[in-house]
Amino acid sequence: MLINGSPINATATDGLNGLTKTPVPQMVVPGAAFRWSLLVLVAGADVSSRLTGQVEIDRERGAAGVATFTMQMRPGAVIPMDWVGREVQIYYLSTAHGATTQRRRYTGRIVTTEWNAVMRLLTCHCGDQLQQRVEKLSVDEVDDLTPSFWSLDVFETPEGRSRWDYVQERLGTIQASLDSSADGQLRLTSWYAGGQDFVFGAGTTIYDSINISYADLTSLTNKIEIEASYRFSRLWQLNESFSWGHPGTEGFGGTQGFCLWRKDGTELVDIPMMKDAASSGGLSIIGKPQYSRIPPSGGNICGNGQPWVNSYPDLLLGFTFVGARRWTQAVTEKYTMIVQADSSIEQAGEVITRESLSIEYSTEVAEAWEGTAFGIDATTAGNGGTVELPVVNEGNSGHIDERDEARRQAALRCVLNQAKTAIVLAHSATTISWNVPTSMVLDVDLVHTLQISDQGVNARARCSRVLDSFDLAAGTAITTLGITVMRGGGYVNDALNPPAPSVVPQPEEEIQTGLHTQLGGKSSSGAYDDTRDGFSGNYDNAQTNLEVFPRRLQIVTAEIAEEDRDEKVVEVAATYRVSIPNDLLEF
Repeated sequence: MLINGSPINATATDGLNGLTKTPVPQMVVPGAAFRWSLLVLVAGADVSSRLTGQVEIDRERGAAGVATFTMQMRPGAVIPMDWVGREVQIYYLSTAHGATTQRRRYTGRIVTTEWNAVMRLLTCHCGDQLQQRVEKLSVDEVDDLTPSFWSLDVFETPEGRSRWDYVQERLGTIQASLDSSADGQLRLTSWYAGGQDFVFGAGTTIYDSINISYADLTSLTNKIEIEASYRFSRLWQLNESFSWGHPGTEGFGGTQGFCLWRKDGTELVDIPMMKDAASSGGLSIIGKPQYSRIPPSGGNICGNGQPWVNSYPDLLLGFTFVGARRWTQAVTEKYTMIVQADSSIEQAGEVITRESLSIEYSTEVAEAWEGTAFGIDATTAGNGGTVELPVVNEGNSGHIDERDEARRQAALRCVLNQAKTAIVLAHSATTISWNVPTSMVLDVDLVHTLQISDQGVNARARCSRVLDSFDLAAGTAITTLGITVMRGGGYVNDALNPPAPSVVPQPEEEIQTGLHTQLGGKSSSGAYDDTRDGFSGNYDNAQTNLEVFPRRLQIVTAEIAEEDRDEKVVEVAATYRVSIPNDLLEF
């Protein structure tokens, strides 16, 4: 089975299974004389002897097959409505050169009746129950019957809806029709002609029975513009590394740094202050912070004979931590997709129709992204729910596009194939029909490709109608065969693959910020700057006549670019060319 570039079922029904066969053309040979009769079974009972007037059977591509016959009823009570629903089988028997051939021409049920009380005639109108039989199928059975393109974003869920409507939606994305064979089998048949199965040469058609009809320009759609949008959430996480070290340590850690600071002690940062400053800056601390704590109490830590007493172990001479912020950005991809038949446009000009599609994809993850605690906040406040949030870029700064790519592709592929089917259908509006004795075409069916080369017409296309007319009074058995001719041309069939999704590269470098220090209480301290980030405090031996600095830790985070926060609209344009076979058509 080929979907996208090539037709489904290019040669009768074999193509549905991925098989292609080149048929051996059968030349239709005129017969000198045929004897024919009908065998009509109603609920298994032979009613052939009661037939009168005309019997007609009409089977057309993509439609329910119908039949009509009239019976002369015997004396006695007749209840016309009791016949409704009874199964009907109609067989045609043909005898030539002493050999009799029997073919079933119809399988269905009586749908309604007409009763002529004066003539005691019961006319039965039959249908092959195509729609009702489809309604009995499960969704999976419909899917197997009609391999096609379908999307929940284009249509409604099939559960709880008409299976017939569901089938029509699926058929709208492929160039094939669903009908029932003469023996009652559901089947999918391609619109495309294959190699000719039957050839009607000179003298094989009834004189002056050929009819031809054409489509007008207004219905010759050759360009379809599709405006589609796909809206999703881009989940951002910006990580910043902050570090601070007391200048009194002169860059040393451990005991050496502590002893240098102790020579001229000052107020210090503590762990709660660091966490509060991170929270005030909108940061959640991720990972494990690194602390340079002042040492615990000791008798002679610095070797100067002075004991050290530490009653508060959370005081810090330095720290390093990574803080992260999360936010959600709405992204809308706007697609302008054009499906067109170039050859048809060159010949007839543009005949345009337009379609639209809008998809908004949202998830619990996107809704919880900004409001759910993470990092060390999650361990103290809980994560705010049961949604498990993903890790961004292996824990680094970056983003996650919360999208369903398979769902986006399915929706866009569906509307693209809908457009192709509509264009092909618009270029399949030329029909040719002709009459022939039924006995000459017993094996011709809707799955076959027919060629006619008679009465000034030379054409080849897929059969689209088989109409049997049996006149019991006149003794004539005539079958009208119809073909639907495609004309459009072109040689390029672009694969109907949706455009690629928009992509934003992940950042390559992390932001690292070193925090400043302001210490008051000395003449060298300078003026306090409340806008400066970092730690502010005072010397232990501060001069009382000088300005006292507030003890605080202030963290200023990097500004988030507007292009990463405001809704982002991405315009995408794509054009797809489709070709339409030029079936043989000459006069």
